[in-house]
Amino acid sequence: LKLLWAPIVDAIFSKKIGRRKSWVVPIQTLAGLLMVGGSNFVEQQLGLESSGMAEEGIKTAMDPASMNVKGVTIFFFALYFLMATQDIAVDGWALTMLSKKNRGRGPVMNSIGQNIGYFLSFVGFLALNDAESSETLWRPLFGLKSRPGEGFISLGGFMKVMGIFMLIVTTLVALFKKESSTDVSFVDDGTTGGKITDIGSKEKQEDDEIDAAEIGIKETYRRLWAVCQLPAVQSLFLILLTYRLPTSLSDNVKFLKAVEFGLPKTTTALLSPTLILPLGILVPIIGAKVWHGNPLRQFMTAYKVRVLLVPLLDILMLFVVKERESTSLVLFWFAIVASTAGQAIVNSLQFNAQMTFFASRVDPSIGGTYMTLLNTAANLGGTWPSPVTMYLVGMLTVPPTCSGVPEVCVGGRDSYVPIQAILSVLGCAWIFFLGQRVHKLAELPDDSWRTDIQRTNNNDVAEENGLSRKPDKKNSTKRE
Repeated sequence: LKLLWAPIVDAIFSKKIGRRKSWVVPIQTLAGLLMVGGSNFVEQQLGLESSGMAEEGIKTAMDPASMNVKGVTIFFFALYFLMATQDIAVDGWALTMLSKKNRGRGPVMNSIGQNIGYFLSFVGFLALNDAESSETLWRPLFGLKSRPGEGFISLGGFMKVMGIFMLIVTTLVALFKKESSTDVSFVDDGTTGGKITDIGSKEKQEDDEIDAAEIGIKETYRRLWAVCQLPAVQSLFLILLTYRLPTSLSDNVKFLKAVEFGLPKTTTALLSPTLILPLGILVPIIGAKVWHGNPLRQFMTAYKVRVLLVPLLDILMLFVVKERESTSLVLFWFAIVASTAGQAIVNSLQFNAQMTFFASRVDPSIGGTYMTLLNTAANLGGTWPSPVTMYLVGMLTVPPTCSGVPEVCVGGRDSYVPIQAILSVLGCAWIFFLGQRVHKLAELPDDSWRTDIQRTNNNDVAEENGLSRKPDKKNSTKRE
């Protein structure tokens, strides 16, 4: 749905307000108001209302019988729709907000921002909402009185705080951030791409976006379809849809298995602010300096570590957690920190490389739509392996037989290590067969990623890699 909605966001806007601000300001305002006004509604629909203990400020646990799935679904569908629309507009704005020489820094900021957002909304919230962590860590840290059974912050309270923060940021953007105007216009010359005219300089043509209001919705959809037919984009789709399968056990099962083996929630709560968040901020900055101008080399270097080394660290961590009573404290913390840091580093490096490559290749004329297309493929590639891997873990795991008092468990078979071995072999095969394709993508000229430029001399380079096509007179657009 987001992909189908993106061309509309790209093509319809108010010139007076700005192409991206026309969507970002009202959408973020609505989302902020929805979170502030709907916070209590969400708790009610989830069965998290305060009971008779409300006077004492203690929330009851979730009551499945009082949960209204329909109400929760409607609320979060509306919120996700708003934020998906905002994401399209921001992706497109990021392509032209910075000057050309600073454009490579945009994905670094994107990566840092997403890491901070992920930390606050997922890991951070779970740590602050957990009653045990709140009682043993957060309240003593801030000198607050004991409140057994209650998290440091409730879901409703968290949504209100984030909603207010969003409204403040949106107000600042509306008042102080201006979009640069464009002198680029589109003329329909009877071809698929049309013709672009600009009275400005050549440098300005490269930095400005095409006026999508002149292109129109129909032309934007047509260009989106043309982008999907580009051999370079199809090759990128293949990479994005497959590379996460060999790492899916680490991504989706590792920490669940660690908790099953007895890893305390207070430990994960401690790792979040002290390790995961700092790495999420520092790694993209360092990676951009080390691999400057070579995002796909950064991508492949991180992937090799992710496939070959991180699984070994994960297995070591699970072993010491399971055998904690007979493991030294130094080895216990080394294994946990090494596994957590290793995964955080390679995740950050690959995400930053991916966003940098996207931003350097997309056609700004349909910037939001193009970025949405590539991000949708990347998100799908990270989503579909999760249920597959979890199904395999559940199907191949044999639980132990427990009996007696005290309870003694014998037998059983854990499937984590065998599945990880198979996935690691798949990862090595992926590197061998598709690694060269990644390097070929990096060598393709910009023309191979666009449908609106006449391909001339650069075609020979692309054809040597087998990832480009000759220009079609019916589907080419000339720049004047």
